[in-house]
Amino acid sequence: MNIDFHRLPAGYRSQAVRDDGVTVRVPGFDRKHEVPHDLAHFAAEYGFGEARGFWGSVAAGAMFGGMEVVAGRRRPHAAERSRAVIRANAERIGNAEALASTVHEAFADGLGAGAATRRLARHWASIHTDPCPYGAADMTRACALLTDLSVRWKAVAPGGILTLDWDLPVEHPATARRTHRHP
Repeated sequence: MNIDFHRLPAGYRSQAVRDDGVTVRVPGFDRKHEVPHDLAHFAAEYGFGEARGFWGSVAAGAMFGGMEVVAGRRRPHAAERSRAVIRANAERIGNAEALASTVHEAFADGLGAGAATRRLARHWASIHTDPCPYGAADMTRACALLTDLSVRWKAVAPGGILTLDWDLPVEHPATARRTHRHP
């Protein structure tokens, strides 16, 4: 999947061209950070190898609120598959939000990977009973990627685009692949 991050005069929006040929637009809601939140999502999910977070779910066919199809033709039962992907990935999508927020805050606050990893462990413990499965190496990779992407983003002029490849494996939940059989 290719993801275009469009720099607008005030903010940004993202557009993803999925492997099924459908192009979806994702509105950018945050305006408080120098680096777009959805770009931090990309860095965190990619850096942590989270293939079933927000961007992985979009690649698998999920349509979240505010998203719209801008090109291509959705397959039959696409809405049903979208709901199945979101349902199957719900916990991982929530985890990806925690990862993205932590990486984004670490970047904005100038924290190193060690401090960011401790922050993530505290956040994880507030919502999970199991220990945080992510370590300093994961955080280092995600923070380094966001640092690189922030430099690239700053170089994009208003009206310009930063294009990234989402090449983590797309995981389609079994329930999302079911098709209806007609008698």
